[in-house]
Formats: sequence, C-alpha cells, structure tokens
Amino acid sequence: MSPEFNYQARRKNGELVGGELSAGARDDVARQLRDRGLYIVSISEKESEKSGGLFGSLSMDLEDLMVWKHGFSIADLAHFSQQLSVLIGAGIPLVGALDMMRDQASEKHVKEMLTEVVNTVEAGEPFSVALKDHPDYFPPLFVHLVKAGETGGVLDDVLSELVEYYRRRDKINKEVKSALYYPVVIVIVAIIAVFILMGFVLPTIIDMLLSFGGELPLPTMILVTVSGFIESYWWILLIGLVLGFLGLRAYIKTPNGKKRKDRFLLKVPVIGDLLMKIIIARFASTMALLLRSGVNIINALPVIEDVVNNDVYAEILQETRARVREGVVMSQPLEKSGEFPAMVVQMIKTGEESGNLEDMLNRLSNFYDVEVENAIEGSISLIEPVMIVIMATVIGGIVASVILPLFSIYATI
Repeated sequence: MSPEFNYQARRKNGELVGGELSAGARDDVARQLRDRGLYIVSISEKESEKSGGLFGSLSMDLEDLMVWKHGFSIADLAHFSQQLSVLIGAGIPLVGALDMMRDQASEKHVKEMLTEVVNTVEAGEPFSVALKDHPDYFPPLFVHLVKAGETGGVLDDVLSELVEYYRRRDKINKEVKSALYYPVVIVIVAIIAVFILMGFVLPTIIDMLLSFGGELPLPTMILVTVSGFIESYWWILLIGLVLGFLGLRAYIKTPNGKKRKDRFLLKVPVIGDLLMKIIIARFASTMALLLRSGVNIINALPVIEDVVNNDVYAEILQETRARVREGVVMSQPLEKSGEFPAMVVQMIKTGEESGNLEDMLNRLSNFYDVEVENAIEGSISLIEPVMIVIMATVIGGIVASVILPLFSIYATI
C-alpha cells in the first residue's frame, strides 16, 4: 500500500487548499499537485503506526542507517548563500535567481526543493516562509536571518554574512573530523586484528602447545578460554555488538538519552574540553551574527539552542531566555550555570555594560576558534601515545601468554 501524504497548496488566485494524497514518494505528490496547477506550500508524510518496544526502535534505526536523507550540509549552505547573494547583488529578482540556481543544480532532490520554494514565493509568501517548509535544507538560523534581511531590505548583505559564518563552521567541523579519523581508524583496525588473532590464529598455536603436555600458566589459561569462546561464538558476539550499537543509538535519540550522552561527553577528559570550546565558539559567533542582523537577544537565544547541539547548554540558554524576558541581563544566568568559563562571562558582561555586546562576542568567537585549533592539535599529540600504550599492552599480553608455556616446555625438555 502506498504511503499517504498531507499537503497544503495555493491556487493561482492565492486560495489555500489542503488534503491527502497516496503516492509512492513525496516527489510524486509534488508532481501531481503541479499538474493540477497548484503552488506547493508543504508536503508531509502521515504518521503510520509502528510496532513499539525494542524491536520497533531497532527497525527505525536500521531504516535510518539504510535510507539516504536529503538535505544541505554546512558546506552546501555556504555555497547556496554565496550563489544567491551574488545573483541578488547583481540585480536579479529573487524568483529569477532561484530559477537559475534550480537549473544549475545537479541533484534531483535540490531541483525539486527549489521548485517548491519558487512556487511558494510566487504564491505570495515571504522567502523565509518558503525556506521554513524545508527544515532538512535550511536550519532555523538561516531562516531567521533571511527573515531579518527581508524586513530590513538587506537580504544580499545577510546572505554574505551567512557565507562567512558557514564557511567558518565548515572549516572547524572538517578540522575536528580530520583529527578524529586517524585514532578512530587505528582503534577499529586494532580491534579487528585482535578479534581475528584470538578467534582464528591463536587456537592453532594453543593446540600445538597443549600437545606438548604439562600445565599452562594462568595468563595462558585465560587466553585459551577467551580464544575458545571467540572461536565458538564469534557470531553471537558480532550480533550482540550490532544489537548493542543499535539499541544505544536508539536510546541516545530519546530526550533523556541525548541529555545523558551530552553531559557524559562534556566530562570526558580532553574531549570534553574540546567540545566546550566548540560550543562556546558557535554560541559567540551565532549570537554576534544574529545581533548584527537586527535580531534581538530573546529571539536569538532559541536559534542558538539549536546551533550548539548540546542539551546541557540548550537548557542553560532556555533558562537564560526566561530570565532575560524578566529583565535580567544575559551574563547573570550564564555565570550561574557554571558551564561558561569566567572569561566568557566577564567579556559578555563588559559588552552589556558598554553597549558593545556584538564586538565582544566577535572577539570571543575569534579567540575560541584559535583555542579549538590548538585543542585539536593537543588532542592528537596526546591521543596517539595513549593509543600506542594501550595497543602495546594488549598485544604484549597476548604474546607473553603464548611465550610463557614455551619456557615451561623448554625447562621440561
């Protein structure tokens, strides 16, 4: 049975209509509506009843792993902002600029998204409203700043600011990922090597040692037990690891699980410090960008809650927003939380008192961008020797457990 979709669209006279359609995919619904001469406002798949419990969560996780979800990355947002800024700055109307970008797009899903955006704008809706209907492509920050640009008549300037902002974020994200690739790959290769060694290579060597007779030392007996278990039940271990990973992933997606994960990561040595600096750099740069674009603090804070991508700091920002509504300056609840370094709180307080908060936030952003780069370099230099020591201990233990019986056999001979 084909899935059902809810839709909203406008007729040529601007009348808003809605309803349900059955189709194989969201693209088919959009095509049917366009064939009817309707301008698409939104399309969403109806919630279907899913089995609950552990297996329901695991099936959803498998679906998340296997299905490619369309959307824009940070780099895509920078590229989109740059293209649109150049076209609008050249005097091309918004709809014409979007049409040109749609024609140049190579991915089918981007073409269809831009078609829907153009249809919404042509139906009389603001550009920011059209973008809001596509959250996978345009995050709240992007939509808020476009709305501010529309209101002030400076959309091309706002888009130029977004280009720099997203390029900066993309640069930091790539540095963090490249720093993590090497240790993660090494750990995975080491685990696979030990697994193969214990499950398939050592049993042959251990059988040879047992054929000589005599008692085996305790470390060798432990190695024999572990190796035998892996050799006999490796498939159970593999299934258990996969199910454990999917179960943990499903739990982390719950509100309570995500909060626990975010709090745990902040307490992990080295990683927690790096994560805190990344969050503060995002907080400062995003707040400065929003203030510069004419968005007030109360409206800026909900956007930043999404940008920091950490529930611990999101809760602090929620509390800060409530206190600011009551007339309290932003620095007070930030200081009370204990999660913001004293220097950050003091600079924000100075900016509030001098009326130059945007400049202070820019200074903080620049400072913490450098701190993030230094922390990444420091993390690599620290992680590498730690990994070498751990791997040497594990491999050395296995080798020692094999060599010890040889000394006993030699002594007997």
